[in-house]
Amino acid sequence: MTEFQNEPDFMLSEMLEQPRILDSIISDTHIKEIGEYLLESDVERIYITGSGDSYCAAWFGAYLGEKWHPTLDIRHYAPFEFVNYLNPKHLKKSVIIGISVSGNTPRVVEAIRFAQKRNVTTIGITDNPQGKLSRESDHALFIHASPSESLETTAYTSKGARDYIGYHHDVAQTKTYLGNLAVLSLLMAHSSQESPDHLRSIQQTFQLVSSAIQQRQKYLDLSKEIGKNTDKIFFIASGPNRPTGLFGSYKMFEFTLNGFACDIEEYCHTGYFITTEKTSVIFLVPDNYSMNRIMEIEPVVKEDIKANCTILVNSILKDETESNSIPLSLPDENVLSPMIFTIPVEFISYSIAKTGGFDTNRFRGGRETEKYVSGSYKTIRKSKLWY
Repeated sequence: MTEFQNEPDFMLSEMLEQPRILDSIISDTHIKEIGEYLLESDVERIYITGSGDSYCAAWFGAYLGEKWHPTLDIRHYAPFEFVNYLNPKHLKKSVIIGISVSGNTPRVVEAIRFAQKRNVTTIGITDNPQGKLSRESDHALFIHASPSESLETTAYTSKGARDYIGYHHDVAQTKTYLGNLAVLSLLMAHSSQESPDHLRSIQQTFQLVSSAIQQRQKYLDLSKEIGKNTDKIFFIASGPNRPTGLFGSYKMFEFTLNGFACDIEEYCHTGYFITTEKTSVIFLVPDNYSMNRIMEIEPVVKEDIKANCTILVNSILKDETESNSIPLSLPDENVLSPMIFTIPVEFISYSIAKTGGFDTNRFRGGRETEKYVSGSYKTIRKSKLWY
């Protein structure tokens, strides 16, 4: 696969741009200021909410916060659930973090308004300084992924679709997910009693992201083989990489492909039963806990069912598997490994789509794009807000 041929390849360019974005985020002193504010406050609970990829980021943030802030109650919610099903009594001494790349996701904005009506401090994480989330949150943090002028227009022409703005390119965003993980990591580090140690771990992780991107040809070659004879893909992971697997399934959806995400154990009880010889199963293995269980599961899936199995594995564990595997250099702080696993998941989804003949410059791979974007605008952006 040749990079950047006759026309811009937006999805590929976004993935290659990620080290620059991480440099911008780690230089943002406002994240440090808000983190130190949280450290000095009497906060007892942090709720993180977002939709789509931002929901996956919220889940990661809650997992990370649980590890780095053992005295706080930190949870993730889908915004609709947060507003309609959370007991408001639990909001006392809380902070709400809302994540929306476009800055205009109605349900996330609604969660911020819901919290503010109860005098709860709100933090918005977004790519759009002009969006509602930035304007309506008490504090706004930016992922620095896109030029702000690009967020006000779109190339869509049909009614509804042309109003769906807030993104750099008219393609499902890729670079913004890692940006959200990075901002959440720094925010949790700066608000921790062990801030210097955590910050060193984050800096190491950011360097490893660049290394993972440099070995992208391995992911691209692997995925071309997967894409030739696959009707569905499972991303299997546990612990902090559960949201990484979910993110992978969402990337499949963006190309109208069948993607699924399962916890390692739950896969045996559920997803296993729809696994066939045309299924590709991708295991994410950061540590011995996952490796030991997967080494029981993978031979059955590969030998009995004849499914295509791939293991994305911590390089220090590479010798423990004889299977089709790709080693990854992971940070010493295992809870940050999702930022590394995100990279092959991105390139794998991209390459599978390319192999399948999808246009990676357009949402849904160019198949009835405007129809679905228009419908998405109706179901999301025009949705009535109660707060």
